[in-house]
Amino acid sequence: MKYVSYKDLQPGMCIARPIYGEDGQVLLNSGVILNENYIARLYGNGIPGAFVLTDHDEEVEVPELVTQRTRQSVIGHVKHVFESIELGKTFDMTPLGESVAAIVDEITANPNVLINLTDIRTFDGNIFAHCVNVCILSIIIGIKFNLNELELRELAIGAILHDIGKISIPPQILQKRGPLTQSEFDLVKRHTVNGWHILRNNNGIPLLSAHIAYQHHEQPNGKGYPRELLDEQIYLYAKIVAVADAYDAMTSARVYRQGMMPFQALRVIRQLREIQFNTTAADFLISSVVPYPIGTRVLLSSAEIGVVVDVNIEDRERPVVRLLFRADGSKYHLPKEVDLMREESLRIVRSLS
Repeated sequence: MKYVSYKDLQPGMCIARPIYGEDGQVLLNSGVILNENYIARLYGNGIPGAFVLTDHDEEVEVPELVTQRTRQSVIGHVKHVFESIELGKTFDMTPLGESVAAIVDEITANPNVLINLTDIRTFDGNIFAHCVNVCILSIIIGIKFNLNELELRELAIGAILHDIGKISIPPQILQKRGPLTQSEFDLVKRHTVNGWHILRNNNGIPLLSAHIAYQHHEQPNGKGYPRELLDEQIYLYAKIVAVADAYDAMTSARVYRQGMMPFQALRVIRQLREIQFNTTAADFLISSVVPYPIGTRVLLSSAEIGVVVDVNIEDRERPVVRLLFRADGSKYHLPKEVDLMREESLRIVRSLS
């Protein structure tokens, strides 16, 4: 089993895990063979990809941090809140709050799990899925800050609605392929202020959660927006969401670019510690994310190609790899697994998926 993004899905592939829509209903069940109509249906429902069965040699069990059913249900609730605000309607926070609580419960049930983000990448600027991803990442970081359950829920609510102010920005600007003009960028920056006003006026949202929308683009060096706050002036929740937001944005594909691989995004986060991101929040993210997620094809320094089948917590950049192809390109008849922590002469050159 491996995760395949929408653009790489092909007719004839077999679904390995059920795919859920925004209402929590099954769109496609495991065992279904994809055809062009099914693939188009996934695209129409905003599904970024799917787990499919693979060659037996590449069969890998990819752990779920949050179940697909819970994830898609939350996406539906987030979408409802965004659409209600866009139409000028009031919205009830209860359904979204209950879904966010479910995410917190699923993650806190296994707080030491490493994050395999292969299955949560967004595409085409899907803001609703992005908000859920940021929420999940923020909870993981919040656990490392030893936040209690109430604090985690406050953090999660603010994280999942951190971009609510973008409803006032035209889609053509949010998805523009080229660089933004100064006036366009000034408009984009207004989403933090707009989001603050929207959330602070809803009695069902804690004030600290609303501050996340206001402050998640502030930077420790005082060069963020909208108020150019310094690190000590930024609330902890916003510091957490800032790094989670940036990481998910970097690893998610957009209409105008491909997403980075996890190891590439982690490198950027590491370089921007103390500059763009709070150091502790950045370090907690870096220590939680798997650079080479399970199921990733990799090229080794020996010129062999393999698939990551397990992660070493002691050294996440040196996972266990199942070798599939020799250096000359021929396939191993009996694939063997190598632990890169024990095989010090080998290293991963680059990811191939």
